[in-house]
This record gives sequence, C-alpha cells and structure tokens, in this order.
Amino acid sequence: QPEGTYFVMAGYRGLRDVDDVAFCRWLVEHVGVAAIPPSAFFHDGRQTGLVRFCFAKKASTIEAAAERLRRVKAPTPPLTR
Repeated sequence: QPEGTYFVMAGYRGLRDVDDVAFCRWLVEHVGVAAIPPSAFFHDGRQTGLVRFCFAKKASTIEAAAERLRRVKAPTPPLTR
C-alpha cells in the first residue's frame, strides 16, 4: 500500500499482451480510465508489466473508475483443433 504518494502501480499481465504504452492507450479508448505507462520514467523504456494510477481524485471519480476496471476481462484465447 502506498505511503505518502498519490499514485499506485498495478499489474496488467494476463489482460493484454502489449507494452505499457499500448495498454494505457487501450484503457483510455476502451475502458474510459487513464493510467500512466511507467516505462516513461526509465531512460531505456524498461517494461515492468505495470501501469500507474493517480488517486488524487474525488471519491466518486475513483469509484467510477474502479467499477469500469472491474469489468475488464482477459481476452478469450482462440479455440485450437
């Protein structure tokens, strides 16, 4: 749990097989929730499988975002024969 910050990191592996920038873009376009790609903070663009959320928002905004995020499911793998 964060101590002394307005941000929290969350893993997204298993939801989409993309880098953090693409995942953050997908979240905005398809879920309506914004996140920050942590690779922006590494000089080498290191991937961590995490995204960064800011929670310095009104409680109602956080609750709405949490409800939207609860609906995010991992993609169903294609059937193989």
